[in-house]
Amino acid sequence: MLDDKQRGLLDKQAFAKLVTLMPDGHPHGTVMWYRREGDTVRMMAPESAVKTKNLDRDPRATVVVDDPDSGYSYVELRCRCEVVHDDAAAREELHHIASRYIGAEKAPGFVAALDDAPRALFIFHPFRVQGQIRD
Repeated sequence: MLDDKQRGLLDKQAFAKLVTLMPDGHPHGTVMWYRREGDTVRMMAPESAVKTKNLDRDPRATVVVDDPDSGYSYVELRCRCEVVHDDAAAREELHHIASRYIGAEKAPGFVAALDDAPRALFIFHPFRVQGQIRD
């Protein structure tokens, strides 16, 4: 589904914009850390978060990542989200995600400092990919 240029952009240390749908159909957007694994994108959030409730109710989502090196390059993933309600799996994934943003040496402390509220793991499976990547 993803080509090499899209994978390359997603592997950069960039922030994702996650858009989910509120119960009334309005979009709900948030900026998220993420990690690409194969052709999926992974994120996590507290189970009590609005985005988690939205994805539990309606798994449709859009993930947009801008190239941090070029304001003209981006990739948009229209996805179905698999929500995994497994706190241990979500925290393990956060360790991998945090390593991308703050380094492997700081990630364990970051994860350990989270409160005890249960987390959910999001696995986004794209069914449509678009955007533009300028060299």
